[in-house]
Amino acid sequence: MSLQRHDADAAPDRAAGRQRQNVLGVLREAAGPVDVHAVAERLQIHVTTARFHLAALESQGYVRRGSARPAGAGRPKLTYELAPRLDYADIVSLFAAHLGGTAAEREERARRIGADLAHRVRLARRRDESTVADLVVATLADLGFQVRSVMSSFGEVTVQLCTCPLAQVARTAPEVVRGIQQGLIQEVIDSNADALGGHHRVSVTPDPRGGSCEVGLVLRPDKS
Repeated sequence: MSLQRHDADAAPDRAAGRQRQNVLGVLREAAGPVDVHAVAERLQIHVTTARFHLAALESQGYVRRGSARPAGAGRPKLTYELAPRLDYADIVSLFAAHLGGTAAEREERARRIGADLAHRVRLARRRDESTVADLVVATLADLGFQVRSVMSSFGEVTVQLCTCPLAQVARTAPEVVRGIQQGLIQEVIDSNADALGGHHRVSVTPDPRGGSCEVGLVLRPDKS
């Protein structure tokens, strides 16, 4: 049995992800723009910590800065609010809400969409990676996922991810998230079966705990 792990920074990454989700929650619930002191007070964290997370969220495009003039004399204070944005998590959330059918039917439709998406964004192509683990990790990196650990045992490969861009959707429609991810990754693997020396089947388990979406992939050799 071979065993590999790559998770040295897993705990700090997950902690930062949860805290930034909390910061976004404060901005989402606010009636208008808020300053760093309001965020720090609401979350019971240091002002410097709140400023650090707000700056990171601004650099990622989730938050935008503004200014508000205080009631009395003085310089305008820096404020923050959610940046208007439409990303594919919003689209998937709407898709999940209107898809209809049973959970199994929704997952199957989402799987087909994921497979089509792999071709649309040119992920399902011949790649240079020679192992299924390297192929999946490289594909997920292209999609902006962060790989927390990779384990190999008796021919199976388990990949644990964090910072899933579909965390919010996975809370209410895990079957849709699971289907999209499975269909997309399976299509990439199938497109490289010759280079990998055989076919593999992928199963996906999204786990939206603590405000951070942890996704587990199990890659098994296909003996059929």
